[in-house]
Amino acid sequence: MNAGIIITARLKSTRLPKKVIRRIMGRPMICHMLDRLKLARYPQRIVICTSTASQDDPLEEIAAQESVCCFRGHPDDVLERMTSAADEFKLDVIVSCTADNPFVDPIYIDRLVHFHLRHNYDYSKTLGLPWGTFSYVLCHRAMVRACEIKAERDTEVWGGYFTGHDEFSCGVLKVDDSKVSWPELRLTVDTPEDFELVSRIFENLYRPSEVFPLSSIVDLCRRRPDLVEINKHISQKPGRPIRLKPGTMKGTDVTVH
Repeated sequence: MNAGIIITARLKSTRLPKKVIRRIMGRPMICHMLDRLKLARYPQRIVICTSTASQDDPLEEIAAQESVCCFRGHPDDVLERMTSAADEFKLDVIVSCTADNPFVDPIYIDRLVHFHLRHNYDYSKTLGLPWGTFSYVLCHRAMVRACEIKAERDTEVWGGYFTGHDEFSCGVLKVDDSKVSWPELRLTVDTPEDFELVSRIFENLYRPSEVFPLSSIVDLCRRRPDLVEINKHISQKPGRPIRLKPGTMKGTDVTVH
């Protein structure tokens, strides 16, 4: 099994321009994310998966500086870009993360990969972690097939291509650990308020050369409701609806464990 983490990243954001390379404690946000992801044990490599657009050149430079891989592909078709990256690096199992989620948890990456492999799923996700701290696990074969049946080039939101078709087996790993379970807590970065919260968390917990755990983030936010208030009013931006080729739209059962 060849497993890898694919981080989809672009610098085209409008609500918070170039958010993934904005500096926190002197380092680009994506670099803090890489520090965290490097602690995951199952994946053998990390790939920053960006576009061929020149505006995304700084991401390739960061990949080189941080000793991780880089792949550049389609600007809008995220699913195709991820699949091409998996092809390039011969990945059988893909952990999918997005660069606007600096607190993706490495412990639950490993647990989700184990869960995914044990049940032989095509698509797996967690349920119960704070928004922006979870990842998805996919098998390469399923990604190739999803690219074949989709009828859309803008695939920034792509999960429905798996859960909306009965050809794929999908599983959900339920998280009930009170130390990290808080699905209403927003820890993704789309807006200035989101970035302020993440920055404040770093100000409270960061120590050079250390990675503070998700449990410490949740504990801090429980003790400091003023922090949670910073971005509590922000709603997640809705994604573009999926479109499948004629004759392929069928529902699927998603197993929750």
